[in-house]
Amino acid sequence: MKALITSLALLFALPSLDAHAQADMRRGPPPGQPMPQHHPFPPQHMGSKVVVDRDELNERLARLEKQLQEAEERMNRQERNKFRKARETLNSVQGLVAQAPLLATVLPPPAPPPPPRPMVRPISENELRRISDSIARQSFAEDKMRVLVSAAQHHHFLVSQVGQLLTHFQFSQDKLTVVRTLKPYILDPENGHLLYSYFSFSSDKKQLDAILAQR
Repeated sequence: MKALITSLALLFALPSLDAHAQADMRRGPPPGQPMPQHHPFPPQHMGSKVVVDRDELNERLARLEKQLQEAEERMNRQERNKFRKARETLNSVQGLVAQAPLLATVLPPPAPPPPPRPMVRPISENELRRISDSIARQSFAEDKMRVLVSAAQHHHFLVSQVGQLLTHFQFSQDKLTVVRTLKPYILDPENGHLLYSYFSFSSDKKQLDAILAQR
């Protein structure tokens, strides 16, 4: 019986909330403010929003309605007239549940996931051989470097592939220029020590370290 009384108290509180909300709507907006738009959904009260299962709530409301009916059968006529208000409130709650919009129509759709980052791969051996042959056909270091710079803008390299390109250059300064040009496109800079074998002097290797350390 205590549970039934508690349920009735909650149900009686709902009409007063509806009355306050309707009174606010009748008063209209403050001066200078536009009239609020009416929505097809039932008025929603301010406060914390929760998500409930519609079927489970309807089932509980049906059990409460059955309890009210059984209690009403044991009342006299005067008590039944007073009890009728509780039934009307229960019917209004059931109506609100039936008309409540689905969560998917209230919440904005989730943002699409970001596109996957493109996978960066080193230049293929066939393409590297084609560039290497083009460099080999040039007679001067300046022309060789021009071919290398043009190719570097469209490919990425492994340290071992950079070493293959270094064989086309004779002087240390030209080789250092090659490493400096390809450094932004090297995928495995941690293997830069493999390039030491292409330089004879310690001073050149020191410059090589400085180039590889650049970010």
